[in-house]
Amino acid sequence: MAKDFVPKLKQILKITIPLALGVIILYFLYKDTDFTKMWLNIKGANWVILTFSLIFGLAGNVIRGLRWELLINPLGYYPKKRNLIYAVLGNYAVNFALPRAGEIWRCGVICKEENIPFKKLIGTLIIDRMFDMVMVIIIALIAFACNVSNFFQDINKFNQRIDELNQNIEKSGLQKFLTSPYLYLAILLLLILFILSVIFLKNNFLVKKIRYFFATMWSDMLMVWKMKEKTRFIIYSFGIWIAYFLYFYIALFAFDFTSHLGFAAGLFVFTLGAVSMGVPSNGGLGPWHFAVIFGLSTIYGVGKENAETFAFGVFAFQSIWVVACGLFGIFALSFNKKDFSLRSR
Repeated sequence: MAKDFVPKLKQILKITIPLALGVIILYFLYKDTDFTKMWLNIKGANWVILTFSLIFGLAGNVIRGLRWELLINPLGYYPKKRNLIYAVLGNYAVNFALPRAGEIWRCGVICKEENIPFKKLIGTLIIDRMFDMVMVIIIALIAFACNVSNFFQDINKFNQRIDELNQNIEKSGLQKFLTSPYLYLAILLLLILFILSVIFLKNNFLVKKIRYFFATMWSDMLMVWKMKEKTRFIIYSFGIWIAYFLYFYIALFAFDFTSHLGFAAGLFVFTLGAVSMGVPSNGGLGPWHFAVIFGLSTIYGVGKENAETFAFGVFAFQSIWVVACGLFGIFALSFNKKDFSLRSR
């Protein structure tokens, strides 16, 4: 009973903690919101423009599937493009149910579909995420460069908005939590426990497995580095993030109160949203809202209610699209299995 309880508890915590974090953030953001007024503003959006933006979200994920192929091929495996694309689409749908589980799921499903070792696929996934991090850093630098003159021109207004934000944070009680010494003491203790376990459990079976895993992954990374399709890989990397940016930027034009924001503002707020996705949550629920509302209202002066409306409406609409595309990918992979089994008969 005890052996079964621990894995189940871990599974429950993996689901509940990120979801609870997202819900708490949403509560603090929207506790004083007039949802009737918000719904009227969302209904008044240009739905043609919002629908058009969805094309770019799908395009970004399709390109991600194609880029994944370039990471797998140097390892001596040649999976079907469509299976990789379906798996990437399904990845994002699974992430809404269980944060970060989508990446494990897509490796697992390709492992079964294409008979590729799971640890090899995990290695390519880590490289995939590393390049995403590099792209976000590049985008952040470009966004800052595009906005630096605006920041200095409106420095007084910006400081005023920061003061207002601090006051709102103090009222919400979030400041007490973030400045609590117990929070940082807990983080420090966890870090110390991790370091001690690595130092004193060198011969532990699990530690050995982890070391072997990282050694194998390092050798795979060297093989990927020698890939012949480096240029195409770089083009795909930029293609993914250009598509994601357009996915967000076009949505700004669907609302009267954000349509006046230019390229520079759109890029900066998009960057804040992209960075927030690093926080484990259900598809960005909570952290993404906070980042976008902060960017629109505090930095670019969009009214707080309007910023909340944009974040809520766009996130809900685009999330439905992501889940729908993901379910299609999962169904398509399942259909492939059935189709193959019928042909083999």
